[in-house]
Amino acid sequence: MPRILYVSTSTTMGGAEKTLFTLATLLDPKLAEVAGVVSLKPKGEFARRLAEMDKKVYSLELKHKPGLRDLQRLAILIQELQPDLVHAVMYQAIQLCRAVKRIGYAEYKLISSPRINYRTREPVSLWLDGWLKKADDLLVTECDASRDYLLKKLDYDPAKVRTIRNGVDIAGWPVSKSDRARLRKELGVAHNEVLIGAVGRLDEQKGHTYLLEAVAKLRAQHPARLVIIGDGPLRKVLADRLRSLGLEGAAHLVGERKDVTAWLSAFDIFALPSLWEGLPNALLEAMALGLAVVATQVDGVPEAVAHDISGLLCKPQDSQSLYVALQDLIAEPELRKRLGEHAKQVVAENFGLGPMIDAYHEVYRSVLGVDQE
Repeated sequence: MPRILYVSTSTTMGGAEKTLFTLATLLDPKLAEVAGVVSLKPKGEFARRLAEMDKKVYSLELKHKPGLRDLQRLAILIQELQPDLVHAVMYQAIQLCRAVKRIGYAEYKLISSPRINYRTREPVSLWLDGWLKKADDLLVTECDASRDYLLKKLDYDPAKVRTIRNGVDIAGWPVSKSDRARLRKELGVAHNEVLIGAVGRLDEQKGHTYLLEAVAKLRAQHPARLVIIGDGPLRKVLADRLRSLGLEGAAHLVGERKDVTAWLSAFDIFALPSLWEGLPNALLEAMALGLAVVATQVDGVPEAVAHDISGLLCKPQDSQSLYVALQDLIAEPELRKRLGEHAKQVVAENFGLGPMIDAYHEVYRSVLGVDQE
C-alpha cells in the first residue's frame, strides 16, 4: 500500500491548512495510507484535530525562516516515515521538501500546492524556486490565474502544473438562525444594523486597512458594523487604525475562531479586500451560505465571483471602491438577496468538496502509477 506524507508550513485555521486537513482525513484508504502530517511551525488547531482522529502529527516547531539545520531535520523525519509520495502545502514547506529530494536525502514522488500566486515573491526567492522546482512530479494550483502565472512568467512546464479548484463542505447548507441570533446578540448588533464580515490572516495581503477605511465612511450614512476574524502580525496596527478612524464599538477584531461557519451565518455581507489571492476557501464558504460578497478583482477571485451576478468586484488597495460596493449592498436589500442566491448556486455547481477530493485522488493515482479500481 503506498504511503502519503503531508507537509505543511503551518496547521493553523487558514484555508490552505483546511484543505490539507480535508485531504489527510478523507484520503481513500484503498488508494493509500497517510504516513503522517508534518507542520514546519508549531502545531495549530488542525494539528490538534488530526491528533484527535489518531493521525500521526509532527512539528519542527519553527518560529523563524527555515535554514539548513531545519532541512536536515525534515530529511531525517522523511527518511524515518518512508513515504512513497510527499504532498507539500504552502511555500516554505514546498521548498524544503523540494530541497530534501533534490539534494538526495530521500527518494519520493512530490506534489506541491503553493496555494497563492507567486507574483509577490522576491527575486532571490524566485531564483531558488527556479532551481528547486525540478523536484516536482506535479504542482497543483487552486485557480487558473495562478497556473497561468507559473507558466507564462516563471516558465513552468504545462504538463507538470494542474488546477484543482478548492471545494467546500458546506455547499447547500442553510444559514443557522440560532448562531446568527446568538452572535449578533453577543456583539450587540441592533435590528437595523448591517453586519459586514471578513475572514483572513491579519497581514498586508488581506487589505484590511482599506476595509476599515471604507466602513468608517459608511458609518457616516448607514448603521453598519464590521467583524474581522483572524490573527496575524498586523493585529496591533489594525487595532490602532480602528481607533484612529473612530470605529471603537463598531468594528471588532475577534481573533482566530474555530466556529467560522457560525460567524458567517451572523453576517449580512462578506468582504474580501485582498491585494492578491489564490481562490480563498473563506470566500467560497461565504458564497455557499448565500451571503452577498464584495471582493477585490484579483487573481483567482473572478473565477468564482462574476460582477453583479454572484457578487460585486472592486479595485484592490482602494477604500473608495470598497465603500461604493458596500453602500450599494446596504442600500438595496434585494440586491443582497439576488447576489447571495446566485453565489450559493455557483458554489453548489462548481466548488463542491466531492469533486475536489476526486480530482486529488486522480492526481495521486497518476503520480504514484496506481490504477483506478
